[in-house]
Amino acid sequence: MAITLPIASYWQKILNPDLGRLAEPIHGWFYAIQTNGDLAVSLATLLILGFCLGLLGGLFGGASGFLMAPLLNLVGNIPYNVAVGTELSMMVGTSTIANLRQRGLGYVDYKLGILLFLGGCIGLEIGAQLLKSLTYAGEVTLWSRKISLLQLIMTMVYGGLLAWIGSQVYREARSVHQAEPSGGTPGVPSIAITSRLQRVALPPMVSLPLSGVEAVSLWVILGVGAVTGLLTGLLGVSGSFIRMPALIYILGIPTVVSIDTNLFNYLILALYGALTHSVKGNVDLLLMVILLVATIPGSQCGVLLRKKLSGPRSQLLFAGIICAIIITMLWKVLK
Repeated sequence: MAITLPIASYWQKILNPDLGRLAEPIHGWFYAIQTNGDLAVSLATLLILGFCLGLLGGLFGGASGFLMAPLLNLVGNIPYNVAVGTELSMMVGTSTIANLRQRGLGYVDYKLGILLFLGGCIGLEIGAQLLKSLTYAGEVTLWSRKISLLQLIMTMVYGGLLAWIGSQVYREARSVHQAEPSGGTPGVPSIAITSRLQRVALPPMVSLPLSGVEAVSLWVILGVGAVTGLLTGLLGVSGSFIRMPALIYILGIPTVVSIDTNLFNYLILALYGALTHSVKGNVDLLLMVILLVATIPGSQCGVLLRKKLSGPRSQLLFAGIICAIIITMLWKVLK
């Protein structure tokens, strides 16, 4: 059974009436783009894919969020711009649930969260505009084969990020019960860098009483927000793997405040991201609903499996899955 996804959204039909570039007859494993810009996709494939994505999320946690857009493109051949926009819209629901769980604890620094959001909006809009530009950038010839510039660049970006994440997970699995050789923690900025950033006194300076910070440069806060916003707008990920260490090690925010403030910032940034990607025609509501229906039971199964599969075995499995995805992504581009 196949369903039709209106890849060219209502907003996109208004703002970009010429849909020629999006309506090219490209054939993949489970779909064919029709001449009117719609996408015929196997419903069973999407349900199975959604269940597997939920399973990975429940089993491996937040790090698996990087896998959704690549797998949507790899298995269902959903264009990267639609995969990113739809994933970002799904983040609104997950972030709302996370905030409801944490409500009433009183550890949200709303002043810091709003400032991060202002910087995040700038970065997110830049990322979304880059994605839009790539969508209409046309094709390039690679080894006598034409491939869209969007597909090529996003494959390289996701492949690089997944390779880095996989190497960190593998390194952590190998170093269980052993001290890290460098004395640091994967993914956390070095102490020397964070110390220099904490001493930046470029006015205006901002005080954060709830976070116990007497003075920090506004530009440092906006910079942290902009970097994570760029990742959110371009890749559809929360950016928490950068924002959380930045809040703790660069801004000096207590961990308990950083967790709740990050969740608050995550929610309002996802809301803005879903809106701007929807206007740019990157959100498919039907695809989002199907994935949500399928990921919920998958995540529950993943949580149950996590109790049986934990520690180094789980990390090595995750690293192996990432490695397999990277190889398949490269094969798809180079075949």
